[in-house]
Amino acid sequence: MVPPKKANVDNSTTIRAASRNKQRSLPSNRSTDGLFGSSSGTSLASSLSSLFSPQPHGKDAALASLLASSSKSPVKLGQASSGLAAYGSFTNSQSQPSGISTPRSLDDKLKDKRKGVATKVDISDSTPSTSKATKDETTFSSSKQVAEDASTPRDRVQKQTTKSASSSTSTPVVPNVPVGRKPVFRPVLASSTAVSWPEMPIAGSKTILHALIELLAQPDIQAILHRDLGRRSRLRSAKCAEASPAADEDNIDGAASNPDRLAPQQVLAGINSITRAIEADIARDLEELQAQDVKQKAKEAQHAGSPSVKVVFVCRHDVPQPMLVAHLPMLVSARNAVLHASDSEPTSDLTQRVLLFALPIGSESLLAKALKIRRASVIALTTAFTSARLAHILAAIQRETGSVCQLRASWLETAIRSATQSPHYPHWLPPLAQQPTSIKLLRTTQPVDLNACKAAKRTKRKQRAASWRKHKMATLQRVKDLQAQLKASRKRTATGTEFTAATTFSHV
Repeated sequence: MVPPKKANVDNSTTIRAASRNKQRSLPSNRSTDGLFGSSSGTSLASSLSSLFSPQPHGKDAALASLLASSSKSPVKLGQASSGLAAYGSFTNSQSQPSGISTPRSLDDKLKDKRKGVATKVDISDSTPSTSKATKDETTFSSSKQVAEDASTPRDRVQKQTTKSASSSTSTPVVPNVPVGRKPVFRPVLASSTAVSWPEMPIAGSKTILHALIELLAQPDIQAILHRDLGRRSRLRSAKCAEASPAADEDNIDGAASNPDRLAPQQVLAGINSITRAIEADIARDLEELQAQDVKQKAKEAQHAGSPSVKVVFVCRHDVPQPMLVAHLPMLVSARNAVLHASDSEPTSDLTQRVLLFALPIGSESLLAKALKIRRASVIALTTAFTSARLAHILAAIQRETGSVCQLRASWLETAIRSATQSPHYPHWLPPLAQQPTSIKLLRTTQPVDLNACKAAKRTKRKQRAASWRKHKMATLQRVKDLQAQLKASRKRTATGTEFTAATTFSHV
């Protein structure tokens, strides 16, 4: 009897093969919805939950695994506080899957599969609206960011202003006090007789510098500069200073034929020459104030036409040693005080006073190039300068700086007026008001126990003196020892010489 043939079964269509193929074709990418990985059917949470639930066997198990893998229902791990609910160690009903408590039939799983498909459709339908809302929110946030960026400079300026105001009103930073010392405040009395440099605005000082350079660059002024600041002019002035007045009177007729020789000096350059010129002006004005006899008045009237310094330009920031020009503010103040005492009526006109103008940094090289000399730290214009151009430069100074360049010392003016009681002095003028006393506090430190500190200093001085005396005695003793050694060596040398001489004589 022929055995019946076995039926040909396609292994690729069986339930087990379908289950294996489905498990092999599952995607390997994981989502971050849960705490332990993906929310798909083959996630770690579903694998762990299957350990605690009864599993079917045979074909039912294969069909159940196929349906579970195809449905891809999300596994809820509960709240953030119950992250370990997938291990089954918690009894919270919200964190446990529904398939763990009771086994489900195949019909229930098919119903759940249909519900999952419907849920996916609803989620896909609502995705465009959600993405649209997200897009609108992103657009709104970007427009808001653009608006904030557009208003950033103004807000930044306001923040900086507020910060600077708060920093200016805040208390200053106090340094740490060393150990064993305490902070103290010592009063410092400001000197009312000190005259400081005028504070010049940067823009105004640059304007005056350019105006001065343009003035000195004109052809007729260049001829004056060559006459006043040239090498021959310096030699001529030195020879004139050495010559006697009698020789000058004898040669006055010959000099009248040369107008350049008798022309007064209009421009001065150099610290020493300008200092001598201002001192000579002060001495001449004081002689005029104290003149009493007719001969002296006639002599002063004869010298009244001599030029005097009108405005002084100082490159104080370019001078290597500031002490070289530190005397100029006080000197100009003294000159103005003498002029104030000489006036019959008080005036605030700049043309009646000597001005001191501090030029900005880097102006020395420009002035030296304009004057065609090697260095020009200080220059001055006298009253013999062209009146129109001198008035132009004085008007520019008054326009840019006001009366800042007109240095005055009220105490010096009062002293000169009280010392020169002459008919030229108006007694009806009220006395000048003095400056109020200015007292500042200097923060410093001193030892906490001042007596102990003084005692420690005395002890250190005694120890230093004792150490010095000890060193002195040791040095003297060493000198004595060296002298004794030298004396002994000399004695031994003399004894050896005598013995040698005696031996030689005995042999002879």
